[in-house]
Amino acid sequence: MKVMVFDLGGVLIRISRSWEEAADRANVTLREEHVVSGSLVRPRGNQADLQRGLVDFETFIEREQDRLGGGYATDDLSRLHGHWLQGEYEGVADIVQRLGQAGVMTATLSNTDAEHWKSLAELPAIKGLDVHALSFRLGMLKPGDEIYHAAEEMFDATGPSICYLDDLRENVEAALRCGWNAIQIDPMEPTAPQIEQALVSFGIEC
Repeated sequence: MKVMVFDLGGVLIRISRSWEEAADRANVTLREEHVVSGSLVRPRGNQADLQRGLVDFETFIEREQDRLGGGYATDDLSRLHGHWLQGEYEGVADIVQRLGQAGVMTATLSNTDAEHWKSLAELPAIKGLDVHALSFRLGMLKPGDEIYHAAEEMFDATGPSICYLDDLRENVEAALRCGWNAIQIDPMEPTAPQIEQALVSFGIEC
């Protein structure tokens, strides 16, 4: 095993998984027709364009205002976007540190955007990673095979030398399809114990 790769949201970082959860944390009142607006963890539309790096954050907010039919202040939508992130899961920074001390290359492969990255990049677990393969920099999104192959070039590793953890089944299946070792993490439970168990499964000691 050459590289231990983590998804961010749902593995290292706790995130809001619905519009309602993010709005509640941001103290933004959703109109009734927007209460059930789909998942925040599977990018589509404007969110997908933002995470591919096709639009900047200001353009994203403008497009979201149009999509939602007005009625939301720019500050409200910006705050809602910011509250998708809820901080690190307990214990994950220690695992990343121990992997580095054991000589294991660590990395992330994540669908995220440049605005979120400003906050994410300052978190201890993410600072401790050796390589950051990010959708907005690569112009691609999981679960497309092409982003996994682009990440392989960044890792200078392929197939069975890569171990990967993600909270979404379709992303795990894509990794397996590309020949990686991959395990799904349950984001609703503490993730550090699951990561520790996965490392044992992968035969990684740290």
